[in-house]
Amino acid sequence: MGKVVMNPEEIVGQSKRSWFRRHPIWTVLMAAAGVLFLLGITLYILPFNVDNSAESNPATTHDEAVERITAVQQEEQASGEINPVCTSNVMTHDEKTEKVIVFYHGFTSCPEQFRELGEAFFDQGYNIYIPRLPYHGHADQMSEALLNTTAEELAVFATESVDIAQGLGEEVIVGGLSGGGTIATWIAQEHNDVDTAVMVAPFLGIGFIPAVLNRPLTQIANRIPNIWMWWDPQTKADNPSTQSYQYPRYPLHTLAQYLRFGFAAEEDAKRVKPGVESLILITNQNDESVNNQIIADFKKIWTSHGEEHIRTFEFGKDLGLPHDVITPTREDGNPALVYPIIVDYINGGGE
Repeated sequence: MGKVVMNPEEIVGQSKRSWFRRHPIWTVLMAAAGVLFLLGITLYILPFNVDNSAESNPATTHDEAVERITAVQQEEQASGEINPVCTSNVMTHDEKTEKVIVFYHGFTSCPEQFRELGEAFFDQGYNIYIPRLPYHGHADQMSEALLNTTAEELAVFATESVDIAQGLGEEVIVGGLSGGGTIATWIAQEHNDVDTAVMVAPFLGIGFIPAVLNRPLTQIANRIPNIWMWWDPQTKADNPSTQSYQYPRYPLHTLAQYLRFGFAAEEDAKRVKPGVESLILITNQNDESVNNQIIADFKKIWTSHGEEHIRTFEFGKDLGLPHDVITPTREDGNPALVYPIIVDYINGGGE
């Protein structure tokens, strides 16, 4: 019989087929990795859109603004579900003042969180409005109300609160912590009827997850069945850091809605400059809850538009401050250190 001669291409092809046949497990793993890689890329580039249906209707007088807040408070009280210290809080000097601050409390907290800081500014002549975020502040700390949250509703809520503020002060300032910082970030990008936006540890990404993975994981979290998460999986409902007016757990779906809200603002920031000209970013090196890299990336996007009015401050890691630097009753907090810095920056310091 004659000798069979294969050309080089046939030899390489047979070698490849032989390798895959000899290593079926590695073949499956490599194929799965390839699929996951393509899925990750797809989820990363998928856009985050928030349909903002809110139509601005600013209050024209102090009395009109107070009437709107009173209506909100009456609705909260009539529900019979809201902790009395968690109803929307307003502090006014019975007239429209030069400046008003709207403080947005943190995710799973309530207006009581910002009361003491609000009083400090009130004593300086500011009018103060601390609205209750949607579905927060229920007397039942195990309430499942948060599950109803959507980014679209957060956009409406933000616009309505800014509209109220127009009647309380000539100069409108908004500030928020964590999830409230997400709302302040969205306002900073989307509103041009606010003078200053202050974002304290804004929740724009999960801290212990690499920045590059936050977008695809948010897309996944929005699509899988909801999971309830404890702030502290060990102590659960007995978490010593959870105040009596705060929720000790949260639904993953709602967390994803806040992230979606922030990512939508980020995508708009890549196209157009922020509507608010004066921006203040306050972060904490010791914060493991929010992603400081994503916050820094957001700042770079804003500064790429030539923004010269961004002031920043970062608490050092050595201070050991918690993510929640606002709640005055936290044993690991330090309001005596934190509050004066926030007051100074809002009053124009920190240049």
